[in-house]
Amino acid sequence: MSVPIAGNINVCPKRLRGDRNWIDFDRLVSTIKHEILHTLVFSSGLFAFFRDINGEPFTERDPATRWPKVYDEKLQVYTPSDKVLQQIVRKNWKTRAGLIDKIILMLVTPKVQTVVREHFGCSTLEGAELENQGNIGTALTHWEKRLFEHEIMTGTYTQESVISNLTLALLEDSGWYDVSYEYGKPLLWGRNLGCEFVKTSCKEWIDSKLEKKDSPYPFCISPPKPNPPKRICDYTYDKVVMCNLVEYSTALPFEYQIFDSLPNITDENELARFGGHVMLADYCPYNQELAYKNSNRDSRCYRLENQPPNRENYALEKYSSESKCFDHGSVWEQYIDQCHKKRRVSPQAAGCYQFECISSKGINVHIGKQKYLCEYQGQNLTIITAEYDSIYVGTIICPDCQIICGSSNNFQCPSETSINHVQRQQQQQQQQQLNIRLSVENLCTKLYEYNQSSMSDKTNQLHIILQTIFLFFVFLYTRKGF
Repeated sequence: MSVPIAGNINVCPKRLRGDRNWIDFDRLVSTIKHEILHTLVFSSGLFAFFRDINGEPFTERDPATRWPKVYDEKLQVYTPSDKVLQQIVRKNWKTRAGLIDKIILMLVTPKVQTVVREHFGCSTLEGAELENQGNIGTALTHWEKRLFEHEIMTGTYTQESVISNLTLALLEDSGWYDVSYEYGKPLLWGRNLGCEFVKTSCKEWIDSKLEKKDSPYPFCISPPKPNPPKRICDYTYDKVVMCNLVEYSTALPFEYQIFDSLPNITDENELARFGGHVMLADYCPYNQELAYKNSNRDSRCYRLENQPPNRENYALEKYSSESKCFDHGSVWEQYIDQCHKKRRVSPQAAGCYQFECISSKGINVHIGKQKYLCEYQGQNLTIITAEYDSIYVGTIICPDCQIICGSSNNFQCPSETSINHVQRQQQQQQQQQLNIRLSVENLCTKLYEYNQSSMSDKTNQLHIILQTIFLFFVFLYTRKGF
């Protein structure tokens, strides 16, 4: 059956040091799984040996040798038939330099074709595109990074990877393995984005979306200057991400130049140097999870190990298995040193917080010792709370209830009627919230008159006073008849 019977993986011993952090360990485990899959099926040298469901070779064999008929001396592999691998020409492929003919190679075996068509929602898709960049060992032996970003068999690790049904389909199509698709992990990147996404360049996709004033998701654009990119929540609200648009030292190859214009960039030559940080993704910029160089942390909300120390927790984040990402509606402020100092938190713009789903009411967000109820998507919640001898002021933007809670058993998001009612209430309360926010700085010094109290009593007193202040403004707001 020509099935692989042995493989060799060499792991550098230094990568196995006991003092390496868990982020490196996660990456190492993913890399080992990746290499095992290369030995099992995903190698250009194996494609010509695949067999169909009847056990017959997809690629014609030489009767005398029983090996595939054609050998590629340059690549040093047997050439598979077009039942396995096809060269496709994409006409009018859009680049900054104009339209070109883009030549791609695709795996077109039956199950791979079925899975990839279903994934993208494109019934005319020929198959799954292979990586065209990189050296021998990368090109043609991985899924195209631009289209399958976090699939484990793309050519470089960028964020938490998954063994999806696409790679399981390749295992089945080899004719060597039985697979159970219930073990495949969801591949969220590109899902249901259609033929336009999967058959065109990211430049065409981005330009088309911007012309319609839509988001270029899953790609991104962030003003490259003068400030660093803004951190936001990813589309699952599972992690904080940042657009990986960077400026290279030299112009990108013409085929991969994307931008005709960018905010704050006027030099045509400079535009040619901007692209995504990941070369294998055709330099297309996209939102990527973060790894913090100075600490053993990344930006996945559900990892308890990512919890920042109190002294660095400027937006009162909480990482846990019960946490999700919430975008910030403003720059957070921290009042410290008995309110003599006000510190504006770096433009973090998103954070991880514990939450609970309350049926027919919404999402309860836990921030510090307080709970705030999200009742509809886009709602701005004003946060004012005392923690660690400081007062924190900020806002969060409520996410889509269906994405956060929709999978919970018997859970119902608030009805449209209740949402409209809440929106009217929210508009009426905006002035009240503004008054509270503007008054915090003036009230801050008075709050810290309690500094002589015991530490435990002081925290309780701060909360009582904040609640009293809030009720006072509610009283004023009611009396004024807003």
